[in-house]
Amino acid sequence: MSRQPTSDSRGFTLVELLIALLLTGMVAMLVFGAFRIATGTWERVVAQQERVHESYLVQTFVRRLLEQAQPLRLRDVDVRLSVAMQGDERKLTFVTALPTRDGVAKLYWCQLSVSETETQQKQLIMTTRPYTDGEIINWLAPFEPTGEGVNDEEIPFVPPEERVLLEGVAELEFEYLFYDEADQPEWRREWVDESVLPYLIRMQALPQDSEGLAGEANTAFWPELLVSPTDYRYAGKTLL
Repeated sequence: MSRQPTSDSRGFTLVELLIALLLTGMVAMLVFGAFRIATGTWERVVAQQERVHESYLVQTFVRRLLEQAQPLRLRDVDVRLSVAMQGDERKLTFVTALPTRDGVAKLYWCQLSVSETETQQKQLIMTTRPYTDGEIINWLAPFEPTGEGVNDEEIPFVPPEERVLLEGVAELEFEYLFYDEADQPEWRREWVDESVLPYLIRMQALPQDSEGLAGEANTAFWPELLVSPTDYRYAGKTLL
């Protein structure tokens, strides 16, 4: 005699199985979505930390360049005598000490500016060439050869080198501190045809926004840089 199955021993129906698979799939999608969000957040945090660290290293390097600015005096092509530094709001050219491959520091012309690549990604650029004692400078094109020396001697020309210091810099802002005849501090937007170095140099790098324009100043990207050149580091002035 055959035995009839009871209601308690029957298996899953096809509808119940489909519902179970659907719920399992939805839970898996939710878990995977949460994982992707967490992973993306983590990657953005790591990228931001790397960006801040890179900016810090570049700022430390730039600080050292400006601290080692040399108070040399030289003549330009118009026979004017001035200190070996000229700059405005957007770029700065000066003579500083840089280490060479043999480990000996030598004097170089250095210019800090912003350049654009073909992809419109703006960059903080350092342009350098060796400084030659007695050379005559053309301040309108300081990295092009004049071939002239103060004693009519021929100055050999060494092609300049250009290095990218930091990506995503849309604009530079420079200011220069000067003490007037009344010994009052004054910030200037340019340093041209001066006989001495500025007491302080203030430099701000503005990040590039999504439209390729200069964004707001961001202390995480580039804290405001205040540097006293070597000539005035211990001069006793009140450095603001």
